[in-house]
Amino acid sequence: MASRGSGLVGLDIGSTSVKAARTRRRGDRVTVTGVAQSAIEPTGQPGMPPEEKIAMAVWRCLRVLGSRPGVVCSLAGPEVAVRTFEFPVLPRHQLASAVELEAAQVCPFEVSEASVSYHVLSAPAPKDAKAAEAKAGADGERIRGFFAAARNKIIQHRKALCERGDASCVLMDVDGLALLNCLEACQRRKAGEAVMVLNVGHAYTNVAIVSDDGLPFVRDINFASDHVLTRISQMVGASRDKVEAALEGGVEAEISKAKLQPVVRQACAALADRVTETLRYYGTRKSSPAVDRVYLCGGFTQSGAVAKALISLLPAKTELWDPLAALPCTRAVRKSPAAEHGPAFAVAIGLALRTLRDVHD
Repeated sequence: MASRGSGLVGLDIGSTSVKAARTRRRGDRVTVTGVAQSAIEPTGQPGMPPEEKIAMAVWRCLRVLGSRPGVVCSLAGPEVAVRTFEFPVLPRHQLASAVELEAAQVCPFEVSEASVSYHVLSAPAPKDAKAAEAKAGADGERIRGFFAAARNKIIQHRKALCERGDASCVLMDVDGLALLNCLEACQRRKAGEAVMVLNVGHAYTNVAIVSDDGLPFVRDINFASDHVLTRISQMVGASRDKVEAALEGGVEAEISKAKLQPVVRQACAALADRVTETLRYYGTRKSSPAVDRVYLCGGFTQSGAVAKALISLLPAKTELWDPLAALPCTRAVRKSPAAEHGPAFAVAIGLALRTLRDVHD
């Protein structure tokens, strides 16, 4: 999935912060040339922050990077779907219609109100019906690939946020696919392995799995750091602010480590259970190999207590993944304060590796 760098900036707009990354690619070597992170100012009210605060965080990130290029954004959640497909060999002009029909059958929303983009991994479609019939009859080849679909309203909303932050969104991606793009650039998957990236965000946890067949399995779990923090706060009888301070390991934390670790494990067990359930569903797919390794990322996983709990609870060998430690970076990136939060940048780096040639309609 990784492509040659295009000068585009990967912009990961979350619920509590915005991350941005810029990369350069020469041959197979990817270098991170810029990173920035800006917190979205809290309002003290539940729910999403006001759009102007998100837009300001976008603007601050791009200001740190020192340019106003086109940006690549991504989406996640119940109004986004990534699914695989397998068809008999079809004429090229029929493939788009076949993908649209498949999307209409499997997406949890109205595809008539969504945009669908697809990518073929094998057996390119022949130009005409006669060639398709001959090819299918000769060797029984199948067309395999995947598509991404998202409701138009959330695409337009994300583009509007970028514009308010003085950025131009030229490509829209999906969090899970961006994670796999970053994973490929880091060359973390060995031949024969099935690997899962688990990105724990604020509102959603992204699950992205890939193996030798190249077909991605992407799901978003509606249970993430916000839910874990709420459970910990309730169990220890302390405010969210005090829980977050304790997880960050501050010297003034009012919750002791001895008290914190078992509670964190108990709260994280609810997330691990949902991941395990997702893995069981993944295992029902035809020819889906068991996951050999899990790469854990996301800003929340930088807490030692959280990472330790999830590593011990997940059903496959798990390790904390820092893309900025795995990839070459410029000296400016290494000195950047944002570089201390490497596990939070997997989506942004994966987005930065996109080019306009990655669009498939």
